[in-house]
Amino acid sequence: MAPFFFLKGKQKIKRLLALALPALVLALGCAGEGQVSQPEIERVLKTSWQSYVRHYISPEGRVAIPERGGGSISEGQAYALLRALWADDPATFAKVYHWTRNHLSRRQATGDALLAWHWGRDLDGSEKVLDWNTATDGDLDYALALVLAARRGWRPPPGTPEYTEEARQVLQNILDLETVRLPGGELLLTPGNWHEDRPPYLVNPSYFSPAAYRVFADLQPRAGWEGLRDAAYNLLPRLAGRMGNLKGVGLFPDWCRVDELGRVTPAPGRDSHFGWEAVRLPWRLALDSLWFREERATRLLTHNFLPFFKKEWQTRGRLAALYSYEGAALVNYESPVLYAGVLAAAMAARDQSFGRQTAAKILTFYREEKDRAFFSEQDNYYANNWAWLGLALYAGWVK
Repeated sequence: MAPFFFLKGKQKIKRLLALALPALVLALGCAGEGQVSQPEIERVLKTSWQSYVRHYISPEGRVAIPERGGGSISEGQAYALLRALWADDPATFAKVYHWTRNHLSRRQATGDALLAWHWGRDLDGSEKVLDWNTATDGDLDYALALVLAARRGWRPPPGTPEYTEEARQVLQNILDLETVRLPGGELLLTPGNWHEDRPPYLVNPSYFSPAAYRVFADLQPRAGWEGLRDAAYNLLPRLAGRMGNLKGVGLFPDWCRVDELGRVTPAPGRDSHFGWEAVRLPWRLALDSLWFREERATRLLTHNFLPFFKKEWQTRGRLAALYSYEGAALVNYESPVLYAGVLAAAMAARDQSFGRQTAAKILTFYREEKDRAFFSEQDNYYANNWAWLGLALYAGWVK
């Protein structure tokens, strides 16, 4: 698919309509039924983002995570960039990029442009990189944010490379250091530069970002992104149905292993539940459905993933925060993170009713206290990010 900025006239209009239609239909239906309104969702998104900037992001652009003792991770920096992008906040984007590149880029340690995953306070009291290894999801989201910022015409702060220039280097290093090729030739995304030398390989399915791969392929044709996207869509339907001896119900595991024949099994010592990792995957897949009309993403979410949660909702009137791979609720509480993933799947499935209900459910977690606006809890970094991203997708902000 051609980049938007290469399209002309009627082609641009068609692309814009294709991108906007799902969110517009859902928003109009939502406002008509009066359960949640587009203006209210947008107010919540703006207010909660402003609060996040004040309380999580330092003046230098570092995202300090309370649960990590004020430390930072590449994932958090990338989330802040994506949120700044979709909140139309180029100033915050620029300062987060500046800090991230200057402090987490591995150029000084290993010569590549990937991000060290963990920054924090050392035993001697100094603040520095505590672990130079990478986390592939952080690198992918970082690169996606940079590419999309460049498409908007945003400029980086003085002394830093253009966003597209930085993205190209990161993307090449992702392909070089964070992927492996199976004996049959299929490309596989790994969790980081620390992957195994030979099969079976540890895999985190929630890192798969097929919509991002399509964006990257526009920037780097023939680099391998199409193959990585196809490999994800070959693996995920099988993974939703069976993992080793475990029979699935359409959910995905936090972690699994993939052998030389592409067979998936549970990963020893790793969580196989549909847990805090895997809940992100439906949102990532929904982007490919909503942005690019990718039928494989739509089918996977509509026919494999969503039926389980619709049945849970109809039976119990609520969804648990965590489920086993086989579909058993593991906790008694709810979380906006889970609802954000289900909301994204409902949008991909064009299920307006379920989409409205899950969007309304996310809003029940929203609070405003003094100068804080947050989802779930003030210092719950993960919930505040994913509740926002779920509602932003629903509101049509995630373009």
